[in-house]
Amino acid sequence: MAQFLGRDQLESTLHSSMVLSHSDIKGLEGELKVGDLLAKYLPDDTYVIAHPSIGKYDPDFLIISPRYGFRLLEVKNWSINNISNVYSNGAMKIASIEQTRNPLNQVKKHIDEFNGYLKSLKISTLGDSYKLVGFSVIHIGFNRSDIQQKISNWNSMNRESFFKHHLFADQLNNNLDYLLEKATKYPIYDRRIMLSPATLQQIVESVTISDEITNDNPKEVSNKLNKFDEELAELKNQFASIKSDNVEQVKEPISPSPVTTNQEKPTAEQTLGSRQRRGKQKKNKASFVPAIVLVAILGIGAAWLFLPSVKSDTTKPNEEVQTTKKGKEVSDDKDTQNAQETQKTPNTVNEQPVNSDTNEQDSTTESAVSNSAYTNVTDLTTNARLGDYVELEVTVQQFTYDQGSGTKFLILGDSQTQMDGVIFKGTDVPFISQGETYKFKGEFNEYKGKEELIINSVE
Repeated sequence: MAQFLGRDQLESTLHSSMVLSHSDIKGLEGELKVGDLLAKYLPDDTYVIAHPSIGKYDPDFLIISPRYGFRLLEVKNWSINNISNVYSNGAMKIASIEQTRNPLNQVKKHIDEFNGYLKSLKISTLGDSYKLVGFSVIHIGFNRSDIQQKISNWNSMNRESFFKHHLFADQLNNNLDYLLEKATKYPIYDRRIMLSPATLQQIVESVTISDEITNDNPKEVSNKLNKFDEELAELKNQFASIKSDNVEQVKEPISPSPVTTNQEKPTAEQTLGSRQRRGKQKKNKASFVPAIVLVAILGIGAAWLFLPSVKSDTTKPNEEVQTTKKGKEVSDDKDTQNAQETQKTPNTVNEQPVNSDTNEQDSTTESAVSNSAYTNVTDLTTNARLGDYVELEVTVQQFTYDQGSGTKFLILGDSQTQMDGVIFKGTDVPFISQGETYKFKGEFNEYKGKEELIINSVE
C-alpha cells in the first residue's frame, strides 16, 4: 500500500461543503476516491501526494515511484452521459454547457513547472529529470468500455495514443502501477531503480501540500464574506449620510429670512450642528459670489476697452517679424543651396544607384516582417527568406531537451523533408509530444549552414 500524503486536507475541505459549489464537491469526492484507490493498489515504496505545491498550478496528484520516476495526474468526475463528443487530442465536449474541455492539456501545463521545481532542488543524482516525468488523466465517473463506444471510428494509432494517457474507473486495480509506468513519451524497457531511497526521500520531504485545494480555503472564504458584508454595511451608512447632507444643501432657501415649517423639532445637537454648517455655507457664499461677479465685470470691461488698441498696436510688429523671417528664410535657402552645390562631386551619376539600394533595403525589410503561413517544410524552405517571421503547421518527428541550457530541440516535417526547430529557455510553450502536429510561429533562420526555425509560439 502506497503512502498517501494530503488526504487529511482533501477530507477537511470536503467536510466544509457549505461554502463549496456543487462542482467543487463532486470534484473533491472524485479526488478522494481516486487517492484511496491509488494508495491501495500502488506498491509500498510509492508516494501519492494530493495537490502538491510545485509552481503556479497545482496538479491533483503527484506519484513518485523509485522505478519510473514521476507521474502527474488530473482527476475528472464527469458522467459519460454528459460527454457528447471525444477528440483524439484528449478534448471532450460537455453537453450540459455546450463547451469543450481538455483535461489532457490541463495536466500538461504542470510538466515544465514541475521540471523547474526539480531543478531547483539541485539533486545531482537525479539525472535528466525531464525524461522521468509522465502524465495521465483519470476519469473516475465511467469505465473504459463506455468511452470506447464514442471512439469506435478512430484508427488504431489514435486509440492507442489516447488510452496511453487516459485511465478509467475500472482500471484502478492491481494493474495500476504498470499502466502509470507506460504513461510517458519516454518508454522504460526495464524496471531498474531510477530513484535511490535517499533521493526519493529528499524529494518527498521538499514537497508541500497546497493550501488552495479549491479556489479558496473554506474558512478564508467565510471570513472574506463576513468582512465584505461589514464593509458593505459601512459604505451604505456613509452613502446615506452624504445623501442627507446633499438634500439639506439643496433644500436650503436662498433668502436669509427664516422659513417656518411644520417639520419635527430637531435636537439641540442637531440644531447646533446644522447652524454651524449653514453659517459656514452662508459666509462662504457671501464672500465668494461677489468676488466672482467683480472679477467677471472687470475682465469684460478690460477686454472691451483695450482689445482694439492692443490689436492695432501689435499689427505692425508682427508684420515686421514676418518680413524679417521671410528674408532670413530666403537667405538660409541660398546658403543651403550654395553648400549643396559645393559638396557635389563631378560624378553625379552615382547618386541613382544609392537611391535604388535604399528602395531594395526597404522592400527587404517589409518582406522580413511578413507572417507567411506554410503547411509543410518544402514550401517554407523554397519560398521563405532568412529572417522572415513565418507560421508552419507540421508534425514533430523528434523531441529532445537539453537539461543544462534549458533549450528544446525539435525535428519538424514528414518522412521525406525535415528541418530543425529550436525553443530557447524562457519561451512559454505548451507541452510538446512527439508525433503530434502543432502550429509553430517563429523566425526562419540558418545556423552553421543548416536551416532552422527559431520558435517563439506553439499552438
